[in-house]
Amino acid sequence: MSQYYPLFMDLKAQPVLVVGGGVVALRKVQTLLEHGALVHIVSPQLVPELRILVNEDTCVWSEKEYSSGDINEAVLVFSCTEKEDVNAQVSFDATVHHRPVNVVDDPEKCSFIVPSIMERGDLKIAVSTGGSSPIVARQVRAELENLYGHEMAEYLRLLKTWRNLAKTKLPPEKRGIFWDRATDGEVRGLIKAERLAEAEGVIEQCFLSLLD
Repeated sequence: MSQYYPLFMDLKAQPVLVVGGGVVALRKVQTLLEHGALVHIVSPQLVPELRILVNEDTCVWSEKEYSSGDINEAVLVFSCTEKEDVNAQVSFDATVHHRPVNVVDDPEKCSFIVPSIMERGDLKIAVSTGGSSPIVARQVRAELENLYGHEMAEYLRLLKTWRNLAKTKLPPEKRGIFWDRATDGEVRGLIKAERLAEAEGVIEQCFLSLLD
């Protein structure tokens, strides 16, 4: 059994520390900003693409070497340097201060690892091999990307628009019937075939048929 507990974490407006300024740090910062985190980068230098992301609001840069005090405000810590001594110090400080820490490509220094993620709108599937083989995790993610196409984003958006209506207008015994029909494959298939109006019609007709 893997030692890692799967968890989806809300990082909106939460301070996250990223130590390092290279291409690996760039990928981490991009993903963190996409999820609403407040990113603090600590590094003497940044690659040009990372420097562009720095602003006075959601992404700030301390142009210096890492020091233990940098960890104080962070709820999550990433160390992305190529310096073993820096990575070890970040990991130690995070552990002492009870902060979740990820040291890239060094599972022994991590208290959490980052899975390979597939996203289709509100659908998010995280794949992890517990650090044993990131390559296999990416391969599995690629298989899932073929299984769940881009239609999933629109499919889930459509179901979401009917969620409150079904909850407030249909009695409990009919909600299950409604959702079984809405998710039996026809609606998703119509969306995949770019027949969105028909997909919406199927759900609407099912809903109307269940009204008292």
